[in-house]
Amino acid sequence: MKKIFFIFFDFYIKASIHVALSVVSLALISIKLCQNPISIKMLIFIFNSALFAYNFVKYFPVIWKNKIHNFPHLIFYLSLFNLFFGIYFYQYLPLLAKIIVLVGGILVFLYALPLNHSMKNLRNAKGWKVYLVIITWILLTVVIPFSSSLIFEIKLFIKLLLIQGIYVFVAILPFEIRDLNYDSKNLNTLPQQLGLVKVKFLGYYLLCINLIITILGFGFLSPIALSSFLSFIILGFLLNRSHPKKSKYLSSFWVEAVPIFWAGTFYLFS
Repeated sequence: MKKIFFIFFDFYIKASIHVALSVVSLALISIKLCQNPISIKMLIFIFNSALFAYNFVKYFPVIWKNKIHNFPHLIFYLSLFNLFFGIYFYQYLPLLAKIIVLVGGILVFLYALPLNHSMKNLRNAKGWKVYLVIITWILLTVVIPFSSSLIFEIKLFIKLLLIQGIYVFVAILPFEIRDLNYDSKNLNTLPQQLGLVKVKFLGYYLLCINLIITILGFGFLSPIALSSFLSFIILGFLLNRSHPKKSKYLSSFWVEAVPIFWAGTFYLFS
């Protein structure tokens, strides 16, 4: 029974189902704050888009380089299903959201796939990795939910861009620490440049700044401030525990679970 559980759990992580739920969770926070009615069709689209995008980034380069041994066929077929499902729900998005999705799709394509065999993709280009991940997350979790708002509040939009953008930046750090021994030296990731101790202190500092932005923007006892306080503490703890030799599940499960906890506590406090 335990073995069966871990088989399904491993598939749940590797198939990017967990990270897609994290993306949907941050989108739910944006939807609640901009007082939009929850659109199930939009959430389904965001979930399918995030799942396909992550699996495309992880597995398409394997096909591109003809490394098809031990290829995860089940994940491949699931990703195709998500792609077709996402295309179907794409038609229900507002025009502005459709344009944003196309821009995000181009970024994901360039992130994963070089234009020819002699070129690097943007994922392996110096200094681009973190910023492209942040942009693609923000497009799905803030920009698309706001694109369907009847009244566009620019101040709220900017606050959420900052809060979620900084959050995603810090959440990337445990992954970069995990991959420290495997990333090419040419990538110049933050752990490579600063070292483990300094990069962790950078994360703590940014989480403190993010909490201050949240409190000043929404109030000390607001649901978003209270839920953010708890979530940032958890992320800070996980960042502190991060190490190249730690279990892969610390980042791929626990770090990715924080947005789910964040959205859950936010709606609970609301």
